[in-house]
Amino acid sequence: MKIIKFTFLIIIASVVIFSCRPDDDSGGAIELADRNEQQIEDSAELIEFLNTHFYNYEDFDFMNPESAANDTFQMTFGKIEGANADKIPLSSQVETRTITYFDTEYTYYVLKLREGGGKEYTNADAVSLTYRGQLVEDLSTFDFKLTQQLIGLVSSIKGFQVGLDEFRTAEDIVEGSGGFLNARNGGIGAIFFPSGLGYYGLFQPGIPVYSELIFSFNVFDAIYQDDDNDGILSSLEDIDGDNDVTNDDTDSDGNPNFADFDDDGDGTLTINEIVQNTYVLNPGDLEPVLAANEVEQTRETDDDGVTTISTVVFTDTDGDGTPDYLDAN
Repeated sequence: MKIIKFTFLIIIASVVIFSCRPDDDSGGAIELADRNEQQIEDSAELIEFLNTHFYNYEDFDFMNPESAANDTFQMTFGKIEGANADKIPLSSQVETRTITYFDTEYTYYVLKLREGGGKEYTNADAVSLTYRGQLVEDLSTFDFKLTQQLIGLVSSIKGFQVGLDEFRTAEDIVEGSGGFLNARNGGIGAIFFPSGLGYYGLFQPGIPVYSELIFSFNVFDAIYQDDDNDGILSSLEDIDGDNDVTNDDTDSDGNPNFADFDDDGDGTLTINEIVQNTYVLNPGDLEPVLAANEVEQTRETDDDGVTTISTVVFTDTDGDGTPDYLDAN
């Protein structure tokens, strides 16, 4: 599955890659392209693509985006020319986003046909979806999944990760024709991003180095992740609030908090320095009153209307304002 690549592989590839220059048969190591210079080139190519291509928007019911008829929509792209000369370009329909990554400001684009009527999730969670990955250069497909795949966003390439968390899951999963499952009112869209938010100089089958990428998708469901099973959802381990859990490492041991059993390195496991609570609400029950240092993690309501809420209490035994699990003193 090409969009799942661990972050450390991307970091390694961003430092140096082993390859031969066209004019060098020595097989030695060469430095990667400068990220800022490559971004300028990638940006121009993305803009050119968006200005000269369209997608099959006429097949989508924009009068009623939540219509069940849209649930099976499959996005396709084409060039604005000939019989398609009057099509609306993608540049008029996408939303522009920017992000700083590896000290470089990148621009990427999100095409949001339907946000989705289900639950929200973060880029630290796992999302179940169907998708197609294509090259901007020639629209060739390098990855395609017709049945839903569960993907951990934290280990995905950056462009996919940050674009997908703007959508929501489906309200329900229903069986469609041929036994395929359909996402009833799930998120539908596409992301267009430069190589610096993709595989950059890392070789991948079917993906030349420095390729700008497109991912179109239909979102089904999401699973809230606790990657280290320490009782704290990975999404809550973004200590600095920059929407990136991979750079939060309280004890500087090389393991980000979301993957560290002992976040502050004091010898006491994180799970033993917090308190987990569960509240069960029957229909008509009042919401629980949470403590000042208590945070809701998950909320699920069953077919009988019974809601189960799980929370975590960040205890602060010495009252210094730093939760115990982050306080090595």
